[in-house]
Amino acid sequence: MAKLLSVKNLPTELKYEPGFELKFGITDETTGIETATLAKTHFPPGSKRKRHYHTEGDLIWYCILGKAVWYIGEEQEEFVTEAGDFMYIPRDEIHCTAVPSETEPVEGVGGYGGCANPYKSGKTFVE
Repeated sequence: MAKLLSVKNLPTELKYEPGFELKFGITDETTGIETATLAKTHFPPGSKRKRHYHTEGDLIWYCILGKAVWYIGEEQEEFVTEAGDFMYIPRDEIHCTAVPSETEPVEGVGGYGGCANPYKSGKTFVE
């Protein structure tokens, strides 16, 4: 059955990645889906995520607002995303995200292909 979920009615998830605000929209819990997830993301100014990878899901992300720097792989190769850019990171690829601006946040929509819930993505921290 089709479902409409408003970001206004979704709780802010603060435990999945402390310091970042996520709104889990499409998950097994909200829709019953088994193959993908979709969430609204808010990365505060000057923030940086811990390096990690996902064993059970491929990361997909679309930048709506701001500029994010992604550090990918053991070599921490830099990728910069701005509004209108997509980012794809296959499972098992180490990565982290940073917001270089001290005044502007980053907003986006992201999720995982291949898993039904972010907590089922097999997220593993390396630091």
